[in-house]
Amino acid sequence: MPPATPDRSPAPAETDPPAETAPAAETDPRTESVPAASRPVLGRRPVLMVCVFVVLAATGARLWVAAAGWFYWDDLILHGLAARHAWPDPDLLFTDHDGHLMPGGMALVWLATHLAPLEFRVPLLQIALLQLVSGAALARMLWVLLSGRTVLLVPLTAALVIPLGLPAATWWAAALNALPLTAAMAWAVASMVLLARTGGAQHAVGAAVATALGLLFVEKAVFVPVVAAVVLLGGWWTTSGTRADLPTLWRRTRAAWLAQSVIVAVWAAVFLVVVGRLGGRGSFGAAEGTRPDFAALVDHTYRLAVAPTLGGGPWRWDRWHPGPPMADPPLAAVIAGAVACAAVLAWSLATRRRTGAIWAGAALYPLVSVVLVAVGRAGPDTAAEIVQTLRYHAELPVVLAAATALALAAPRRANAPRRSPTPRRANAPRPRNDPRRTHNAPTLGGWPAAGALGLVALLASSAVSTVTYRQTWAEQPSRDYVQPLLAALRDRTEPLLDKDLPPEVLLPVTAPAHRLSWLLSGMPGVPEVGAWTREPVVIDAGGTLWSADVVPGRTLPQGPEPGCGHRIGADGTRIELDGPLIGRDWVVRLHTFAEADGHVSVRLDDGEPAIAPVEAGLGTVYVRLVGGGSGLTVSPIGGLSGLCVGSGPVGVLVPR
Repeated sequence: MPPATPDRSPAPAETDPPAETAPAAETDPRTESVPAASRPVLGRRPVLMVCVFVVLAATGARLWVAAAGWFYWDDLILHGLAARHAWPDPDLLFTDHDGHLMPGGMALVWLATHLAPLEFRVPLLQIALLQLVSGAALARMLWVLLSGRTVLLVPLTAALVIPLGLPAATWWAAALNALPLTAAMAWAVASMVLLARTGGAQHAVGAAVATALGLLFVEKAVFVPVVAAVVLLGGWWTTSGTRADLPTLWRRTRAAWLAQSVIVAVWAAVFLVVVGRLGGRGSFGAAEGTRPDFAALVDHTYRLAVAPTLGGGPWRWDRWHPGPPMADPPLAAVIAGAVACAAVLAWSLATRRRTGAIWAGAALYPLVSVVLVAVGRAGPDTAAEIVQTLRYHAELPVVLAAATALALAAPRRANAPRRSPTPRRANAPRPRNDPRRTHNAPTLGGWPAAGALGLVALLASSAVSTVTYRQTWAEQPSRDYVQPLLAALRDRTEPLLDKDLPPEVLLPVTAPAHRLSWLLSGMPGVPEVGAWTREPVVIDAGGTLWSADVVPGRTLPQGPEPGCGHRIGADGTRIELDGPLIGRDWVVRLHTFAEADGHVSVRLDDGEPAIAPVEAGLGTVYVRLVGGGSGLTVSPIGGLSGLCVGSGPVGVLVPR
């Protein structure tokens, strides 16, 4: 069972007892093993204050990185989706977003979109608050596992500074999944450990609520109860490992397991109804044979994603626009991470009992993400480098922190070095029969000194990776496009023709989110985006508007009636083009002569109709059409009984 290891400071009058009879730290009365106790370096209040400082500092650092970015990819997709809903109704909250069911995240997106459309301040505030909650939950978990001992600051600091969780915590859409997941996992672990120790019903409620809240943000929260169970069993294994304790452990925690099982079952039913598949667009079967090689995913995960970050790497990042940054570690970063892992493992196995299984479990956890990527992210364009974006491993620091805490709390080996529980006069010899007068006698060097130096090195290495990541993340083509565009549109009143966004912003695979109309949904003070305009423009990748005209692909020929061209009756008329058009977006420059104001419906043979207004007298309107064929059908509507249509081009817009 997870140990309770409070600080124990002997009174000044106490003598230094032999190692065999040293006061034991508190444990569960049903366990005989004694967890590793240490003389407190700081009192509980100073430790708490340092925890607060570490969490705030980590939040500030990640907010600094996030502020260098902007709305990216899924951010724009979710923003446009939320803008189409006046209220956060079930249709929005339970949207299948690329295989994700995230009603909690959708609610936060809706709030940000309607408070300040395309303003990044609200997403930054949400990232900061979620990071604070996640950091606080992690600190609580470590406080519970290590009973407030000063040493908890080591795994807390390491978990919050290593770049493993950096990308997911600084990209808004990813943070809406990852940060609630890490918070739920850490909170549930702590609550289950407290429940096992005390049997308090409030801890069962806390674990169940944490699981439920996690599932509101990401489906990966189904693993929260699993991680909590493994941590409980890990604590039992290191401190006791006897079967006699398992019935008591089960009796105290079974209500919580039942509650979490019901929550997961209900969520699974909803997920199957709403999403009905694993992963993103398309079904698993449709992508069969297109998934990246599983062995390659495992190799990239451990060698290029996880291992370098455990040493503070990767130090270097690569980016293939419009993709996110990817870890691109040099060989030195991989070696540094491997050395850090080996050092921690050597310390644990040399000084603590029965911790090998703990580290084995932690080492296997990244395979969960590998399997989910292999199954759920199948696609013809999926490469093994996807795991190097690190966002699929965002909760791994919580797992590693829990494993470290279990190792720190595990009983010491009989020959492991110990720190003296009372101060001793410098150079004072020990009694000849003192068992600590051996080669294992405690000194200021050894493991504690090595650990302190290692933590400093980790902080420095992580700082390098954080700075270089920020530099890469600051390259935001969406910001370079949208901000100048919004500024230019403030002075425009004429509608815009809908068009594809630059591929650096969103690719057509995200349809319909890759359209200008989706991007500008809900934006106040900008003109309408639709199917017609009288002042056509093209927009370059820098968001600049350029006056444009149609370069003909085909042409509407001059009609047979002098002074009119093609006379369009009330039932509409099909006009033959001078050649066929393939199916795609086209723009027709329509020259009209009407007796009254009204509207016309225009469509290609293989396309949907577009509606445009016409004015009495002569006029020109540019209409966007989607489709193909060899003819154009024009029909008067909106009280208009007929009109004349002259010759004009059908093609694409180019700057004048």
